[in-house]
Parts: sequence; C-alpha cells; structure tokens
Amino acid sequence: MINAGEQLLSDIISVLYDRDPSIDVESTKGKLSTVMSKYHTVLVTEDEPHPDIKDKIELYLSAKKIEGLKPDTLRNYRLDLNCFANRVKRKVEDITAADIRAHLAEFNHLKLSSLGRKLNSIRSFFVWLTSEEFIQRDPTLKIKSPKLEKLMPKALTIEELEMMRESCKSPRQRAFVEVLYATGARLSEVQRLNKSDINYQNMSVKVYGKGSKEREVYFSY
Repeated sequence: MINAGEQLLSDIISVLYDRDPSIDVESTKGKLSTVMSKYHTVLVTEDEPHPDIKDKIELYLSAKKIEGLKPDTLRNYRLDLNCFANRVKRKVEDITAADIRAHLAEFNHLKLSSLGRKLNSIRSFFVWLTSEEFIQRDPTLKIKSPKLEKLMPKALTIEELEMMRESCKSPRQRAFVEVLYATGARLSEVQRLNKSDINYQNMSVKVYGKGSKEREVYFSY
C-alpha cells in the first residue's frame, strides 16, 4: 500500500512533468525524496476530518480544562466540535462563515436554544483560535446568535400548590409560600419583608426590589 509521502511525491512529479515533459523524472524524484524525508506527511482523504482541525480541537479542550471548565461543559464542547470537524473537514484557517452556517443548517429540526448552544461551542473555539493567533480572523463574527423564543412563566397547579403547602415544616415556611403565591412577588422581595410592610386594611404589602426600589403588591386568592 502506498504511503502518504510516496503519494505526495508521485503527485508533485506528475504536476511537474505536465508543466515540463523534458524534466529528468528519476533525478527530480530522488532530490524531492531527500527533502521530503525530513517531514512527516499525512494523507487527508475526503471522508475524514482534516488533522489540523482535530489537533486544534484537542489543544483547545486542554486549554479549557486547565482554565477550570466543568467536565460536563468540556464533554458538550467536544461533541459539538467533533461533529463540526466531521462536517467541514478543512484546516481551521480555511473555514469560513459560510461553512459554519451550512453546518448549523443541518440542525434546523432542533430548538433555537439547542442550535444556539452548538453555535456557542463553535464560537468559543474560534475566539480561542484567534486569541492564540492560529487564525487571523474569527469567522463567527459574521454570524448572529438565533433569537430565543420568549416563554411565558408557568403558574403552579392547585395540586402543586397543595404539595408545597404540605411540605412546609414551620409556620414561617407556610407564610413564605402563601405570600409568594398570593402576591406574585419575587423571591428576593419576599425575603426582605418585615411585618411593618404589611397593610392589613387594603390587603397589600410593600416590597423592595433591586436598588431598594419600592412597590406595592396586593394579596389575591
């Protein structure tokens, strides 16, 4: 079986001979062989990722591990980036924004949040490549993150509320749950409440949000 070095040498000789049939093939081949013996040559086939991007992914993950990223985060990065490498099969410096968009387009069945996560993994990789000067320009700068759908908050069912009430182990915990449910106040606002903030006449209470901003909320059942 012909190895990568021999294949490269044969391809070079073929190109040179096409340009100048008068060259001494054996002599040229011998000189090129001497030069190429100083290098390690890898044959890249069309059905596998380019060794360059695979090597850069490993370097990137090692750097992020040293920075203290959690194992789950590193695992997700590895899955997303290996999937990307299997799709583009190119050196990192040759990858364009179009390549990244084409890759993401294959996942149009995913939720926007999942698609955004894949893009974030790729973006983090290229930001690192740029900062480490492996590439001149980050191709993800041209790609906007998908707009995430805004989900309306889900209210507790009566059964879920009763379960929370039954799980309370003290009158204080029960009062906490009741105030949260009856007023719709934020958790941090209820934590700051004092008895003096309660207005028993109109069934309301003063709560204090960020920056001690005051507002009045009413009990509603």
